[in-house]
Amino acid sequence: MREIIFFLIATTAFFATSEAHSLQHSQTEPTLCSDSEDVYFSCPLKNGKTVSVCAKNNIDPNHGYVRYNYGDEGARFIFPNKFIPPDTIFTVSDVSGGTIRGLHLKFSNGPYTYIVSSVWPGEVYVSKNGKIIFEEECKASPNKSFSNKIFDGIKQTLPTKIDDH
Repeated sequence: MREIIFFLIATTAFFATSEAHSLQHSQTEPTLCSDSEDVYFSCPLKNGKTVSVCAKNNIDPNHGYVRYNYGDEGARFIFPNKFIPPDTIFTVSDVSGGTIRGLHLKFSNGPYTYIVSSVWPGEVYVSKNGKIIFEEECKASPNKSFSNKIFDGIKQTLPTKIDDH
């Protein structure tokens, strides 16, 4: 009987500790995604802002939505500003080669092309008419690798010249 009681107490303590750790981790991990969205990528940047790629119901490129978020809780740039499927908006390219491993998520907004890179250490950069005008690296973050869900919901394309940055 004592063994059963000890087992129940130990099991309860283990799950309570695991749940508390999980809650603490999720509350401290920086992301601009809502609780109801999938986090495809998120990292705090060295400039104090956060970049997050958030999705919901994105089972293929024609369903759900994907949105790029840059900023902080107060002010942020969100693209697109509507909840629409990512089919004609976002692409993902595997830029792995040699010892480099990673993906680039890309989208354009007028003359600007935005690239979210999971190549170590992770970064976001923006080009205007092919010239890099903004670049910021990620700080350490467990979400700076893309979620595997990205392959279901975003069209894959071959790398282009802008990926060589």
